[in-house]
Amino acid sequence: MTPSPDLLNRVQTTFLSRGFQKLTMEALAEGCGFTRRTLYNYFENKDDAFRAMFRQHNLELIDRCFAAAHSVRETGGDVLDIFTTMIDIRYGDTWRLIQPSPHALEIKATVFRICTDIMIELATAFQADLAAFIDTLAAEGALHLKGDYSAAELAQMLADAARGVNAVYPLLPLEHLTLQYRRITRAILYGYLEA
Repeated sequence: MTPSPDLLNRVQTTFLSRGFQKLTMEALAEGCGFTRRTLYNYFENKDDAFRAMFRQHNLELIDRCFAAAHSVRETGGDVLDIFTTMIDIRYGDTWRLIQPSPHALEIKATVFRICTDIMIELATAFQADLAAFIDTLAAEGALHLKGDYSAAELAQMLADAARGVNAVYPLLPLEHLTLQYRRITRAILYGYLEA
C-alpha cells in the first residue's frame, strides 16, 4: 500500500521526537497512531519508513520552493528575491525542522547512511528544474547570464552554496538562515550576471 502524506508526516514527527536508532517498528506504529501490523502494510521496516518520509518531505519542499518563486516573480520580486526565496525554502526549511530536534545529529547521520541515493536523485532533478527555470527567466529578460556561464552551472552553484550554509559549524542560529542564503545568493548572482 502507498502511504498517505498524512501518514508520512506522522512518521516524520515520530522520528524527530524519538530518534531513529532505538525506535522499534512497534514504537513507530504507536507514534503514527497505527498498530504494528497495520504499519507493516505500508513499510517493510523502519529504514523503508524513513526513506519514504525523506523522499516525500523533499518533494514537497521542491514543489513549495518553485511555487514561492513564481509568486515572488508575479509580485515584482527581482532575481535575488526569487532565488533567495527558493533556496530558503528548499534548504532552510529542512534545517529549521531538524535542528530543534533532540535527535538532530542522529537524523542527519541516518539520512546520509540510508538516503544518499535519494539525495542524489532529488538534487539532480532539482538542479535540472532550477536550470530550466533560470533559462525561462533569461528568456523573459529577468536576468542575463554571462556568455561563459550556463543556467546549469548557476543552478549547481546556488544549490552547492546553500548546502554549504547548512554544513557550517558552529551552527547558524535558525533566525540567521534567510539572511545567509541571501548573502550567498547575492555573491553568486552578481558574479554570474551581467549588470
